[in-house]
Amino acid sequence: MKRFFYMLAAVAMAFATTQAKATETLKIGHVLPKGSQFGEAIKVMNEELAKRTNGAYQLEEYPASALGSGAAVLDAVRLGTVDMVMSSAGGALSTFNPKVGILDLMMLFRGPAHADAVLDGPIGEDLLETFKDQETVGLAWGENGFRQLTNSVHPIKEPADLKGLKIRLTASEIYKAAFTTLGAETFSLPFSQLYPALQSGKADGQENPVTTIVGSNLQEVQKYITLSNHTYAPAVILINKDLFDEFPAEVQEAFVASAKIGGKASRDFVRKQDIEGLDVLKASGIEIIPPEGFDRAAFEEALKPFYDTYAQQFTMEKIEAIRNVK
Repeated sequence: MKRFFYMLAAVAMAFATTQAKATETLKIGHVLPKGSQFGEAIKVMNEELAKRTNGAYQLEEYPASALGSGAAVLDAVRLGTVDMVMSSAGGALSTFNPKVGILDLMMLFRGPAHADAVLDGPIGEDLLETFKDQETVGLAWGENGFRQLTNSVHPIKEPADLKGLKIRLTASEIYKAAFTTLGAETFSLPFSQLYPALQSGKADGQENPVTTIVGSNLQEVQKYITLSNHTYAPAVILINKDLFDEFPAEVQEAFVASAKIGGKASRDFVRKQDIEGLDVLKASGIEIIPPEGFDRAAFEEALKPFYDTYAQQFTMEKIEAIRNVK
């Protein structure tokens, strides 16, 4: 009888140990605040992952650069010291993987439907594959949003309106080249320092998605916003390649499928927040220049030298392939 109870105790202990090890927690970092579009993607991905793996895997979110800057976390995922990251195109991501820099080109995307068609199609899948060269796996595309122009000098409607304006940009050579071609005086600055720079006049203007502008109250220190949709900023969910390769095939499939659902959730979040953000901007008193007041054709013409330069890096064939996606 004692032996029977010992066996039961051993089984119970083994079961408890198995349960303790049953859920594997992965760290995922990003630079945006908690509750942002990246947070929404991670929340939805986590829920979906739990369903598809019976709770065997979960994500632990580290927002607001808690694990380091955008560049630092990307490098950490490559090295395997951080499991996962969600990172936006522009700046650090195109430095980490230059092949995705093509997505940073100004006036490349016509609108959300065009962006979705590119990223959800063969071009997007091919670009995800290129992350393997950086010892990471691209699970899915999400969204940071279309970028808009704000400033406190005058409305921006045509290329000449940018001439001489001091515009703060994210640390992206491609963004810098585009705005320099248009005649702006550009400089990079950490986002945390942007509000005081606009308030003091160190910067005349900046460019970011509506969700970011409203979320950081930049309308308080800017007089004009142009709904230019001049550059699209997708986001990507990455995981360390060695870690991913250790997963059984069915777990890999669960991560990819869950990430795609999470990525879509970030798009839905941004687009809903953009609509609500416009209401906030209207109520704030900032002057809004609508899309029809922005001379996109004139900007495209002015950016031809910029495109001639970057066609040497990405090829005009690949640029036109993105432009021509329906």
